[in-house]
This record gives sequence, C-alpha cells and structure tokens, in this order.
Amino acid sequence: MASQTFDFSQQPSSRVAVVDKGSLHRVLNAPQLYAIGYGDVGSSIYYALGVTALYAMGATPLALAMAGVVFVCTVLTYTELSAAMPESGGSCSFARHAFNDLMSFIAGWALLLDYIVTIAISAFSIGPYLSNFFPALNSSIGNVPFTLLMLTILLGINIFGVKESARISLLLCIFDIATQLAIITFGLIFLMHILHPAQFLHQLQQLWIGMQIGIDAPWSPTWPSFWKGVGMAMVAYIGIESISQLAGEARRPHRSVPRAMMATMVTLLVLYFGISSIALSALSPQELTTHYLEDPIAGIAASIPFGRQYLAPWVGLLGATILFVAANAGLIGASRLTFAMSEHFTLPRLFYKLHPRYKTPYVSLIVFTVIAGTIVAVARHLTHIADLYNFGAMLSFALAHLSLLGLRARQPDMRRPFFIRGNLHFGRTALPITAIIGLLGTVAVWIDVILTKPSGRNLGFLWMGVGLVSYFWYRRQQKLPAAGRVEIERLQMPDFHPVRFKKILVPITSAHLSETIQAAARLAKTHGAEAIALHVIEIPPSLPLDTFFPEKLAVADSILQQVQAIGREYEVPIAAQVQQSRTAGETIVDIARAGAFDLIILASRPRPAAPPGRSPLSTTVDYVIRNAPGRVWVMTGQGGLDAKS
Repeated sequence: MASQTFDFSQQPSSRVAVVDKGSLHRVLNAPQLYAIGYGDVGSSIYYALGVTALYAMGATPLALAMAGVVFVCTVLTYTELSAAMPESGGSCSFARHAFNDLMSFIAGWALLLDYIVTIAISAFSIGPYLSNFFPALNSSIGNVPFTLLMLTILLGINIFGVKESARISLLLCIFDIATQLAIITFGLIFLMHILHPAQFLHQLQQLWIGMQIGIDAPWSPTWPSFWKGVGMAMVAYIGIESISQLAGEARRPHRSVPRAMMATMVTLLVLYFGISSIALSALSPQELTTHYLEDPIAGIAASIPFGRQYLAPWVGLLGATILFVAANAGLIGASRLTFAMSEHFTLPRLFYKLHPRYKTPYVSLIVFTVIAGTIVAVARHLTHIADLYNFGAMLSFALAHLSLLGLRARQPDMRRPFFIRGNLHFGRTALPITAIIGLLGTVAVWIDVILTKPSGRNLGFLWMGVGLVSYFWYRRQQKLPAAGRVEIERLQMPDFHPVRFKKILVPITSAHLSETIQAAARLAKTHGAEAIALHVIEIPPSLPLDTFFPEKLAVADSILQQVQAIGREYEVPIAAQVQQSRTAGETIVDIARAGAFDLIILASRPRPAAPPGRSPLSTTVDYVIRNAPGRVWVMTGQGGLDAKS
C-alpha cells in the first residue's frame, strides 16, 4: 500500500545580494511598544461591544471571555515568534521563516487589508467623538477635511520618528486607561452598589443569570447566536500584530516585546470584562443594541447619575484619543509591514526606502496616508468595508499559529527567548497546545466570515486575487522563484550613493539626434529632471560673432523641432537653445557650469584611425570630457555608451 510522507525540511532559498543602506533604528522600549499595541487593540471595544451584544445578548461578557481565550493563544504565539525573530513583518516574517515567500506574501497581504481599514475607519471616527465640542464634525462636510488633517498630522509625526510617535501614543493610552478604569469604578459604585454588599451580591447574581444561554428569557441568546457573538467578539482583540511589526525597532527585543505583549493582554482582558459587565448592569441587551450599538461607552456614561452631564463630553474626548492612537498604530503597522515585504522582494523595492535622516520608511508612510485619505474622501461612510476586518486578521493570525507549529517541527533547536509551555510531544518536536487552539479558533472565525458575510468574502477574495496576480508578476520580473525563499545578503559599499539628476544638458547636431534625445527624455522622466537641448553654431574667427547665417539657423530650427517632438512622445518638455560661438566645446562647458547642470549627454562617432596619442573622439567631445563641471555621458553609436563622472 502506498504511504504518504510529510517533508518538514527547509525550503530551497535564493540568495540575493543587495546594498546595505542601513536599517530601522532600535529606539523603542517596552512601555512604548505597549502603548502602540494597546492603542491598536483597545480601540476595538468601542464598536465590538455593541455588535457582540447584538448576538450574545446577556452572555456578552462570556462571549468576550471565550474570544479572549483565542486572543491569549494568539498573544503567546506572537510573543514566542517575535522574541525569536526580532524583525519587522509580524506574521509575514513568521511565514517566510517557516515556509516560503508565497505563504509570507499571503499573510502580509491579508494583514495589509486590516491596516488600511484601521487607518481609514479610526481616523474618520475621531471627528464624531469630538462633536460635543465642535458640532460641525457631525456632518461629512466638516468631518472629511478634519480627517484629512488628522492623517497629515499622523504622517508628519511618523516621518520624524517612531519614538516620537510612540511617546504620544503612550500619553494618550494612559489617559484612556485611566478614564476606562474610572468608568468601571463609577459603575461599581453607582450601578452595582459595591459599597452595599447585599445589593452588590444581588447585582452579581443578576449578571450571572443574564449569562445563561439557551433558556426562555429575553436576554438569553440561542447557542448558534452565542457562537456568532463569540466570532464578533474576536474583532475586539484584533491589533496585537502591531507590536510584532515593531520588533525590528525595539531595544532588547527578546525582553521588551514579550513584556509589552503580556501587559497588553492582561490590560485588555481586565478592561473588556469590566466594561462589558458594567454595560449590562446599566442597560438591558435590547437597550444596548438599539440605542448604543455604535457607542456603548456613552450608554454606560449616560446611566451613571451624573454621567449624562459630566461624563458624556469626557467619553467623547476619550474615544477621540484612542481612535487617534489606533489610526497611528495602523499607519505604523502598514508602513513596517510593506517595508519588510519589499525587503524580501514580495513587494516592489520602492517601499524599502528609508528617510536619509530619520531612518523611517517614509515612502510607505506617504502611500498609506494617501490611500486612507482617498478612502475617506470617496467612501464618506465607511461601514461597508468593516466586514473586511475579520477576513484579513483571522487569515493572518491562522498563518502565524501555523508558522509556530511549522518552526517547532523544522527547527526544534532554534533559540527561543520566550518558550510556550504545555506541549504535545512527537519525538523531538514539541507542539504548543495554545497554538493548536489558536489555529482552530481563528480558522473557524475566518470560515464564518466566508459563509455569513458576503461583502467581506467577496471583497476579501478580490483583494487576495489582485495581490497574488501582482506578486507572481513581480517575482517573474525579478527572476525569482514564486514559492521559494529569498535570503538577503547585505553588502557594505561605503562609496555607494544613489545617483540623482536634476538638470540634463544635451548638445546636439543632426547626427545621433534621435538616440541622444530619447536617452535624455527617459532619464529626465525617471528622475523628474529638467532637460535642455543645445545646438551650437560655430563662427569662424575671420567673421564677426554675430554673423547671420540663414541656412544654419534653418537647420538649427529643424533640429530643435525634432527634439521637442521626441520630448512630447515621452511626455517630457525639453527646452531648446541655439548659441553662436567660436568653439562648441567651450560654450557647452560654460553653459553647463553657469546653469549648474549635473549631466551632459553627448553623441560622437569615434574616428576610425586616430593618430597615436590622440583621442579617438572629436575635439569638442574631448574638451567637454576634460573640462565639464559634472558627469558626461558619451553615446558613440548604436547601443554604445561611455561615461565620465
């Protein structure tokens, strides 16, 4: 009987040499990582509590707790992998090490969908929370420009450095946590009467009765509805990935990353259970899902005796701050994710550019700020893209758990500063039970999205399809295997500096005109440079310099018209000049020096039999090469190109 074996050996890899242009600065400590992680995950409760209660009814705290089990498993998986591989990329990086670049791309591209949704929804939702202070923000006419302003501020903060961005997030998170703890405290005192033991015990009993499932009561959900509520509750825990995205910028990542993740996990479990319990003590599930579906915290505040008058503005400010932090975390995550993906050639290398001074991925930051701003300006109402949230996150989380299991099997001796206990042992392979539970839980929720949310399913698969087509095309262009793994070899090249052209001078005659102008037009378009064509009419010493030669001017006019026609073909405007002088070489050098041109492109056919000791090029070209203030490129014929810098 034929048997099937599973190959857990390392996948073949392709080594690619690249120029080492520096890396992200390691400047973040555990509190700053915690602030970004909490900001990304903590914002979810503002809408996840309402939609969870819509299905789980009185058992909402229980649904959040069960979803919290999967969340704990996911945190443990990310903690072990991030500490072992402290680099940007999160699940994208994990899948690359465990499997190959194709799996890495699927994980990263799915997660990128979440980051885009996070940035757009969080930034757009800041305005309505501030409408108590600025009523104009309640309308799209006022809120859209305000959202674009918020995105611009976030872009500026992040380009200057992730450390500055994390400091702001930390301050805002402290304010948010303090406010939520205050709401829980006021709820315990005024709604659950913790200062009166008999009443407090009665409230706890009512809360426990309300968590019963499948009984004949208005607050009790059916079991299918409860499990759907558990799936909705998973939304509340999306965002822990943002800490692992910053592992490449963390100081002592083997210590700071686990501490930040554990602190985020404990904080969220306490706050989520506390807020949901207070909410159902203040409001019935029907009231919560009817009047406060999108703003459950406001419902709690309104139920406290003095809440409607004093706490409502405070809660509005609270919501705005945490949403600002969430949008910031999404922008950080998207930029670091695309940075990591482009580093390993799963996205174009454009996203791998770092700011020369601040060492931040400024191209990625700008791109995703523009994308989020475009979504806000076009969509106006963003609720229809929220279904995509679970599609991308659950797929990415599932691949993270699968990566941990794969690495435990393939690389059992890998150094793991944080090691998950509680394992199933198969020979030398120890598979963590939490990763298995997390894998099953996240896959179950992802399948539920596919089966029950048509918009999330259709848009999600469309997103993945477009991404995969682009990935295969780019890999083919780069001549790299689609399902292999690229190993990056960074070469130290101190003399390497990117070449930039701002002004290009093209002296021309009728010979080689087309080739020379085409080369100049392509360069000008690539570099965004200014191109100027120069035709020199040489006047013999026996004649005055201003001698009028109609036939030569007619030739010059014809040449310059051809130059401009070629420029229009490449959508590059090429200015044209005609100069009369004694010697063309001196004129070219003088104009290049006066105009601060950084490149001269010349065309010249070498002389077939140059005398010994003489240059095979023309006297004009030889003079320009020797005296030009900058680079000189000489086109010597069909396909020929010489250069002098």
